[in-house]
Amino acid sequence: MANCPKCGHKLKLTDLSQFCPACGVNMRFVGFEETFYREAKYAELSQANVKVKFARFKAAFIGSKLTIVRLVVSLLPALSLLVPSGFVSILLPFYESKTDLSLMGLIGLFTGKDFGYLTGVSGDLSGAVLDALRRGLFAYLAAAAFAVIVLLATILCFLSVKNMQKIIAGLSCAGAVVSVAALILIPNANDPVFAVHKGFGLLVSVVAFAAVAAVNLLLDKKGVPVVYAEGMEERAKLYKELKAGKLDLDKLPQPIVATAETRKIDEEIAQEQEDYRKAHEKEAK
Repeated sequence: MANCPKCGHKLKLTDLSQFCPACGVNMRFVGFEETFYREAKYAELSQANVKVKFARFKAAFIGSKLTIVRLVVSLLPALSLLVPSGFVSILLPFYESKTDLSLMGLIGLFTGKDFGYLTGVSGDLSGAVLDALRRGLFAYLAAAAFAVIVLLATILCFLSVKNMQKIIAGLSCAGAVVSVAALILIPNANDPVFAVHKGFGLLVSVVAFAAVAAVNLLLDKKGVPVVYAEGMEERAKLYKELKAGKLDLDKLPQPIVATAETRKIDEEIAQEQEDYRKAHEKEAK
């Protein structure tokens, strides 16, 4: 059976009252005040931690005009890969096709019959053209991968409002480099079996990656403005220390961090207590 939380008296099955039969204390409310203040202090810190994270999330996306611009331009590299960068024609005795060099075209190329021809044909017949085309397509796919990664990094930019700009700028520069590599490696060739003609789509990709890099470098220079309510950042730091076991919640004051809001509440409580005291003294007279 349970014991009395105050005196430790062992309770019997017949002790149905909320009052201890030994010391007479109301066992339901023993330690109520201490528990109340502990929960209030923990709530103060945990809510501040959530509000600080939300403030960073909001700042990363719509904290300034430049962050909104970043969100928009992050779509450009992926969209630019939808612009055709030429086409590949295959002409065989019993089969012929023409595929655009774009993201959608490459998806169809690698999922259709043409992929087998691109990987199966070798030797003197179209060998040099195919080797150059394969290297160019590999660079093109790398550019597509960087476009997706840049977009994902922008979506996750709230994870670090200080460092994510540098990361996105670096990824965008790498995407621009592989786009230039794809533009150089994809051949212009007319062959009895394969014909490859380059367009301007990859130039658009280079400009799109460069725009993303420029916006993020400018944002890194100016910084992402994060607006915290008074005392929120301090409470969030204390919350992390509390979770790490570096703080004793019972030793912290209540409220933990004094702000203009808490001082106003304290003043209102003090005024109400003073008014009550004066009214009570007046009635006593």
